[in-house]
Amino acid sequence: MASAIQATKAPARKGSLACYRWYPKVSRIQAKAAQDVGRGSETLMTFARGDLFKAARRFVSGESRKALVVTGFYIPKAEHPAAESDGPVGATEICAAIRDIGGDAWLVSDAWCEPVIRGAAKDVLPQDHVLIAPKGDSFDAWLDGTKTLIAEQHIDTVIFIERVGPASDGYPRNMRGINILEWTAPLSRLASLGLHTIGIGDGGNEIGMGHIESYAIEDIVDHGDEIACTVPTQELIVAGCSNWGGHAFVCSLYAMGHREVAGLLDEQWHRGVLANITAASGLDGVKLVNIPTVDGLSERQYYSQINALSQLAR
Repeated sequence: MASAIQATKAPARKGSLACYRWYPKVSRIQAKAAQDVGRGSETLMTFARGDLFKAARRFVSGESRKALVVTGFYIPKAEHPAAESDGPVGATEICAAIRDIGGDAWLVSDAWCEPVIRGAAKDVLPQDHVLIAPKGDSFDAWLDGTKTLIAEQHIDTVIFIERVGPASDGYPRNMRGINILEWTAPLSRLASLGLHTIGIGDGGNEIGMGHIESYAIEDIVDHGDEIACTVPTQELIVAGCSNWGGHAFVCSLYAMGHREVAGLLDEQWHRGVLANITAASGLDGVKLVNIPTVDGLSERQYYSQINALSQLAR
């Protein structure tokens, strides 16, 4: 009977040695998600090895976690400015997964990114679980309201995915080194509220990359000395594109026993969310146009990675 019990795949408790039986599988998921598409992600991942396991383990501890999931990267210089598609898919998937396993999650962004964020959340999250920070001087009042929500709902975690943060000069910069403060609410301030913090990124300028030694980003990433985000998180998931990092997190929950998230491992779920993002004017962040692709990757390359991660989890 004891051996039969050990053979089941129920979620392991955080503090138990049994939890570590999943480490090899999650490590393979982490390595696959970090597959380089030209920005040095495989090298950057070595500075955060094991963090995917630690981040996922937090959510399989037996406690029902509640999280803010922050995303949205606005592209002001596109012909038709909007938020990009990398980030919102993964953020929405993470929110759905946390809710599927008995927790709760709120999708957070700012007013510039709002149309795309609401498109991503369509058919996935209740409207009151999408929090949009305003432009301008009213941000502080919004932050105070968010602090009240955190206290009332007992939110304990904040996850940043493909959300730009301040570089060494205090300004958020895109991959081309351009200062985009004018179009970016200071959501990095959510990292200083005493919540557990997790970052997901692919290019060095995202919140969480302060977890990595700055010289590594400077040496590996184009414009790294200008764009490297200085805000760290307790765990950092580095991926070839950030949506892959979000999917890797969800795949890790599945691998560690949470079969409730099985539907999120299906390619069609991802295609549906990306279609909604595109309908809401979301942009391919590399091509800078409103098409249903991510980071300039072909559909085949992007979805083959989604499917490969799902397969590793099973």
